[in-house]
Amino acid sequence: MRLYIAAIAGNLGMISVGLFFGWASPSLPLLAQDDSPVKLTSSEASWVASLFNIGASAGSIISSFMVNKYGRKITMLFSALPSIIGWLLIAFAVTPWQLYVSRIICGIAAGTSYATTPAYLGEISPPDVRGILGSMLTVAAKIGMLLEYSVGPFVSVKNLAFISLSMPILFVIIFVWLPETPYQLMRRGERKEAEDSLLSLRGKKDIGEEMKIIEESVKADLENGTGLKDILCVSGNRRALITCLGLLLIQQMSGSQAVAAYAQKIYDAADSGLEGKYLTMMLGSIQIITTIFSGAITDRAGRRPLLMISSVGCAFSTGLVALYFHLEYLELETIDVSGHGWVAACGMTMYIILYSVGLSALPFAMIGELFPTNVKALASTLCIFFLNFLSFLVIKTYQILNDYAGTHTAFWLYTGCSLVGTVFIYLYVSETNGKTLQDIQEELHSTKDNVNKTKA
Repeated sequence: MRLYIAAIAGNLGMISVGLFFGWASPSLPLLAQDDSPVKLTSSEASWVASLFNIGASAGSIISSFMVNKYGRKITMLFSALPSIIGWLLIAFAVTPWQLYVSRIICGIAAGTSYATTPAYLGEISPPDVRGILGSMLTVAAKIGMLLEYSVGPFVSVKNLAFISLSMPILFVIIFVWLPETPYQLMRRGERKEAEDSLLSLRGKKDIGEEMKIIEESVKADLENGTGLKDILCVSGNRRALITCLGLLLIQQMSGSQAVAAYAQKIYDAADSGLEGKYLTMMLGSIQIITTIFSGAITDRAGRRPLLMISSVGCAFSTGLVALYFHLEYLELETIDVSGHGWVAACGMTMYIILYSVGLSALPFAMIGELFPTNVKALASTLCIFFLNFLSFLVIKTYQILNDYAGTHTAFWLYTGCSLVGTVFIYLYVSETNGKTLQDIQEELHSTKDNVNKTKA
């Protein structure tokens, strides 16, 4: 029971991250209105949306310096500080540059959390529930997004910031009482504290076998280096890095951040008969339900099958949206799409459902699974930096493509990337379901054909 309490408490920080992601969708339309205290142009709005990811890249770097020296827990608690500062800056902003700075600071909080939380969850979880607990961080982020989608359209930008400010404060109050991971404590040589942590998390006295596994795993990891060379030049670590970067590339290039940031605008453009703000709320609710469902079955169905289904489904869904907007863009006399905006709305909704099945959560869960303790901090930093660089590109280029080439161009691009991603998953991604962290490392570092072995 204590294990789940720790996981839930840790993920309160991810709800705060979800608030940052969801903020743009309801807030950007309000900031474009004439009576807005900070009236934004289309270009300024795209910077406000995308600069968040620049901050997140910086946050992942900060995490890499803190996570081994101060621990997973302290680093996660630290992320609340820029969260609080960022929301206060948004609340009192009167110029675009103040919003730019606030979003960068909010991004630092998000990058720190995303680089550290997967490692924390992966290291406190036994193999049989690691997939479920690893997926919780994405569920938490989706809950945060839904809160913004639901509250944002009905309050001012200032009041929304004050409401959102409560979440990082709540996270600190609750999470401060939870233990550090036994892997991290063992890494510091604090064996007694590691035993106490594991006892607290498992709620039972029979932890001897698991402690032995942790001790052997950490000992083996510490015999190796912790630098970039140890990731790139060690075959198993290199394979883990390519796997995680590939999954994050597919995740982002499927269009996830463009949909999250501009959901309300896209729905309004589709003119399906229902206001975009209400459709966005429905989208957020569906997203949470699907992500929970995915988390519940991931330890039964396995990572690879869910990733395959998700990638193929995303391609089909964004292709449907692209087709609608393409036909609207062409203005063909023989094909009138007016009154058929529900097609694009359905495509958007299908995308969120199928994206949430696998691509949304599993790449982060696998970051916590695939890397050994000695390089996990640096590898997580590289992955989150790469993720946020891609997110910045996707969010920024979506508005450019939308303004100069049409909405359909962006969605055709996302469709093609999802299809290519499906091939990558099939050919390269190994299954980690039901394996201990030590088993995963032995398999990655073996000289056998890992993909064929894990498919069997």
